[in-house]
Amino acid sequence: MGKRFKRERLQAAAVPAATESRMSFGDIRDKVTAALCDREGKEIYCYIVETYPDSVVYQVGGSEDLFQCSYSMEGDKVSLGEPKAVEREVTYVPLSAAGGQLMAAVGDAGSDDFGYTWRVQICKYGQAVGRAINWPREPLVAAIPLYEGARVFCLMDTQHVQAADRPCGKSVREIVGWTENVTDGGDALIGDFQILKSAKWLRDMVVDSFERGKTDLIGFSHDVTAITTTRLLAGKKVKEPVTIKSVEIDVVYSPTNEGKFIRMAAATTAGKEDSEMFEKLLVAIKTKRPDLHQQITTGMQAGTMSEDQALQMVAAATVAEAGGDAANATLVASVVSNLTAAFQVQSEPAELTEMRLLACSMRLDNELSGSLLPPAAQTNIREQFAGKVFEPATLQAAIKSTKVMVDQLTASGRVSGAGDVRVGYESGEKLQAAMDQMFGVKVADELKSIGKFSSLRAAYVEMTGDTDVTGVMTPENARRLQAAYDGATFAYALGNTLYRRVAQDYREMSDYGVSRIVGNNIRNAKDFRKLETMIIGYYGDLPTIDTDTDDYPDLGEVGDEMVEYALMEKGGVITIKRKTIINDDLRLVDKIVSRLGRGARRGLARSVWTPFLTNAIYKGDGKAIFHVDHGNLGSAAYSIPAALAGKVAMAKQVEPGSGERLMLRPVTVAYPSELFGIVKNVNNFNPQAVAVENGNAMHGFFQEAGLFENPFQTDANDWMMFADPNEIEIVELAYLNGQQEPQMFIANNPTAGQMFVNGGIQYKIQHDYNSDVIDFRGAYKSQVA
Repeated sequence: MGKRFKRERLQAAAVPAATESRMSFGDIRDKVTAALCDREGKEIYCYIVETYPDSVVYQVGGSEDLFQCSYSMEGDKVSLGEPKAVEREVTYVPLSAAGGQLMAAVGDAGSDDFGYTWRVQICKYGQAVGRAINWPREPLVAAIPLYEGARVFCLMDTQHVQAADRPCGKSVREIVGWTENVTDGGDALIGDFQILKSAKWLRDMVVDSFERGKTDLIGFSHDVTAITTTRLLAGKKVKEPVTIKSVEIDVVYSPTNEGKFIRMAAATTAGKEDSEMFEKLLVAIKTKRPDLHQQITTGMQAGTMSEDQALQMVAAATVAEAGGDAANATLVASVVSNLTAAFQVQSEPAELTEMRLLACSMRLDNELSGSLLPPAAQTNIREQFAGKVFEPATLQAAIKSTKVMVDQLTASGRVSGAGDVRVGYESGEKLQAAMDQMFGVKVADELKSIGKFSSLRAAYVEMTGDTDVTGVMTPENARRLQAAYDGATFAYALGNTLYRRVAQDYREMSDYGVSRIVGNNIRNAKDFRKLETMIIGYYGDLPTIDTDTDDYPDLGEVGDEMVEYALMEKGGVITIKRKTIINDDLRLVDKIVSRLGRGARRGLARSVWTPFLTNAIYKGDGKAIFHVDHGNLGSAAYSIPAALAGKVAMAKQVEPGSGERLMLRPVTVAYPSELFGIVKNVNNFNPQAVAVENGNAMHGFFQEAGLFENPFQTDANDWMMFADPNEIEIVELAYLNGQQEPQMFIANNPTAGQMFVNGGIQYKIQHDYNSDVIDFRGAYKSQVA
């Protein structure tokens, strides 16, 4: 009956005498296996595939054929029945389908309300997949009152594209429902989606997809208008909402941030008790599993089983019927959670609701009175929460989010790209784009058609209505400004543009060779406290050992070198005078802002290069960076032999701890303008030498980018070489909160009704960073007398 195998037996561990009379399924399996092997032949091994209380399915030898035979146990003796050839038949049942067997407990499929209420995940906190938008928890939680009762739409693709050209908003024909009972789910906003009876097609689609196991067929994308900011996240710029002002939700086939249907919710009637819902569950179970129903009712009548334990049994049975592992605690717990939520009472007595409304109203008054927010901001929050039941944390998050927004619109707030996350651009964003383009700031392709302001004064008058540039805002103009630019002022609009222009210029101009010695060694600092960097030593070669006689030896501890430094604050103030706007001197403002990016970039580069230019102390050992003891200091003028000596010296640098050569190779030679000719000649000169020793070993050694004419090197004779900073760390550069470009702030805060303070608008530019040399081995310098 197939290839013969040596029979192997597993010896069961000895058990106490008290339990010898009861055999485990493992013991039974072993004994039945032995009996099968004895029957088939002593040298044929039988492998049991499935074990049942009265039969087994097994294979013989190396054959894939399956056989089933009955067995019985009398003490230790096994009696086998006759084998029958069988085939494996696999049926896959989706868990959703198994759960659907209990759907009657959630609601009668024939009921008019069946399938119109769903528990959904509206938006998961975090960065949107494939998009430069991040959704933090706090502003979303603060906006829960806006999500409560938010309209849910279903648009065609063409309607999404044309949303910007629909000034009256979306059609009521596109509304398919609303959201309610929205809460903070810990990692996402969750709530109930109520589908309108007029959108029965959507209800049918969702019910059908869930019954057939395709729960991710459709999902949600939320459409918000928000005050936003820009920050670095994982090294990339992303836009974040600070304060969400309005919310709409769309049903889509490609959701953003995991907006999805979770499960069908019970369409319960107010005043029903949990016990009534549990009785419905028992009725559903009795129809499908009378044995389980009997076990549950008997246990509950005897007082030996609670409703929670009953739900646990139902969940385990549901998992098992679906072909899953009923012992999987995580899966069973998930089903229990869904069942519990499905049968929860979704209403409360009117008296209790009134008490909660009164308590929330009192809390709203107390929290706002102590918030110190401006009256307009308090009114905005009050309109969101008045007449609603809410959690204290939701109100506190809204107040905190509003404070952040107010700070950003005052002297302490950063000028950021205020605008919408949504695709449909409001007039404020169009005005901002026109301002940006006037100063040469790049805008999104879809905004280029807006055009730019013709002059600085034209932009001021358009945005303020102050045709005489008096700086005094009349109530009428103030209302116009608020309606047109969403509460921002001309000062902030201009500040947004200047900040973007500075950042753009900063990114596009040369970095003065910083990347040649920093590479990817850039660090994110959270504050101005000291930063520590450790240079860990190396181990030598692993020793040879004889494991028959020796233990593995202790390799000991490697040494280290520590460098400490703290961030510096760099910055200043510029003033855009009122007379500059009156004179319409756009060219002057453009020159001012163009100098800022250059100054910031040059200042950072100078701080990186200065330790090498001044031969500062290396904090790792207290000696100068370039030192005889470091083996990286020469004195020869630049020439072929001198360049070769620098190359050899760098190759001879050794690992700290092991003493083995690092074999570093210089990739950059930094020199003053006075040495331009000799450095180029040494790298390009290829003599037709008669003797080998008269050739140029440094011919073509450096790539063109590695020949760096350093504007900070003012000594006409000194020169330096540097290794690849991604091969050995040379300089570490740290930025506060990872903000690499300089930032701009409103430095003076105009009082209400005024645009200028002391005849102008002041902007503060700041750049927080620092760097330090963390390893001398990748650097070489020749100080020529």
